[in-house]
Amino acid sequence: MAAFAGGDDIGAVVAEIGHYSTKIGWAGDDAPRSYFPSNVAVLRQGDKSRRIQGVCHDFYTHPIQRKTFDDGNWETCNPIDPTSGLMYDPDSTQGADGFDLLRDFLHHGYSTALQQAKIEEHPFLMIERSYNTPAIRQQTLECLMEEMNVPAAFIAKDAVLMCYGCGRTTATVIDIGHSGTTVTPVFEGFAETKGIRRSPTGVHAMDRLILERLDALYKTKQPAAHDGIRPLYQVRPVQQYVDPEGQSLPRPQRRPSIHFAARMELARECREFGAGAAVNITDTAFHAPSKSFTLPDGTVLDVPSVDRFAAADLMLGYSPATVELREMHLEDCRSNLKKIIEKSQYDDNDDDEEEKSEKDDKFSEEAAVGLSKRRSKQPATQKQKQLSSRLFSNRQLNRACTKHLQTLLDDQLTASPLASMVCDAAYRCDREQQAALLGNVVLGGGGSCLGPTEQAVPDYLRDQIESLIHAHTPGWRVRLLTPSLSERAILSWLGGSILGSLGNFHEMWISKQEYEEWGSAIVNRKCP
Repeated sequence: MAAFAGGDDIGAVVAEIGHYSTKIGWAGDDAPRSYFPSNVAVLRQGDKSRRIQGVCHDFYTHPIQRKTFDDGNWETCNPIDPTSGLMYDPDSTQGADGFDLLRDFLHHGYSTALQQAKIEEHPFLMIERSYNTPAIRQQTLECLMEEMNVPAAFIAKDAVLMCYGCGRTTATVIDIGHSGTTVTPVFEGFAETKGIRRSPTGVHAMDRLILERLDALYKTKQPAAHDGIRPLYQVRPVQQYVDPEGQSLPRPQRRPSIHFAARMELARECREFGAGAAVNITDTAFHAPSKSFTLPDGTVLDVPSVDRFAAADLMLGYSPATVELREMHLEDCRSNLKKIIEKSQYDDNDDDEEEKSEKDDKFSEEAAVGLSKRRSKQPATQKQKQLSSRLFSNRQLNRACTKHLQTLLDDQLTASPLASMVCDAAYRCDREQQAALLGNVVLGGGGSCLGPTEQAVPDYLRDQIESLIHAHTPGWRVRLLTPSLSERAILSWLGGSILGSLGNFHEMWISKQEYEEWGSAIVNRKCP
């Protein structure tokens, strides 16, 4: 554990909540202590609020309620919205799933891996997306300070931390994440938001393609199987994982969202084992051998090389079929964004005057750049207590995030291949920055761990980027930086571990006293 100079020597906790996984650990460590899926099963209230009442972190292979077998009322939930990439559900007007799950995830990580640590005793470093909005940052800081009661907090952008993880402060960062792919230019430790390029094609899209191919192969082996491959919970005998009093009960009838998540888990295993996804490093795909993959029911599928390379081509390829698939994902994302924007504008008309004035003051343009007013008294007043019940309501965030969602719809989304996204992101920055940005390209994220070799994706991507750049600037050289396969998926967390272990980290964080004096808008000034 690393030590910190800030009065007392206290180790900082680094946490990152992504769309696929959540990582929590000590600053200065080489790997997070707690690593668990962000996709969880939740049980909601039956009233109109639909607030989360229970959370299950292990629902892929085991029954959620082992004694009663009552799994039908549970559904999957994720703190990150797959369309916007933000930590809240824009479709929800009453509940705030992202921040409800933030509290549960932090408690789960502390209890399972940091058992001797107390949240209120250690400074906290939270990793966020580079395209995060000022309103979400303020809401996150409020949750950490008022709900979790952390003594100090710092919110850092993942692209900047990925640069730190590779020993750079200037680079074009490629993050192949679960819900999409993001390319962010970082210059001298600051993310250039005007150059961010995002694609809805990520690991989730690759896994869906792998699942479709596995279903097609399975039907050739089992013609009577109309529903495709079966997940583990449908195959495992009941007596192997159920309490004795539940032996006579039937198998659980789970909701379609949980059933689909369990099937996607099989696609993930196929991809990570190398049988479902790889980069074609030969002259033709037909020269590569096929690989076998064993399903939970014992069926062995021979995955041909054409199907294995199709998943990687979804991000890197230029073939007409690949471009058509990326365009389809882009249109789906655009359609969902338009619905979210229209709904937020409709909800804005229904807000009462008191709530509107509260939002205008809390999420104003001045607050977005950190120009908050000094509080004249402590916030624990009777009015603040009355507003605490709706502190994390999504109705306050929808209007504040509408401008960001419109920018995402009009400017950031693209269906271009990954190499074109890198060049486009660098060329959107100032001309004097472009050579340095293209000279250092950082590759990270779980989607960059494709085979068949450790350097398959970096080498293939570097050749594509250089072929685009050298068409008009032959003198520029591309240096693609990436850690080993075991560190790519946690590269941003490693950068946060490095930042939190610095001796001057106590000068960067937001203390409890500063938060109480300036409010949540201080995060936009102290955490650039």
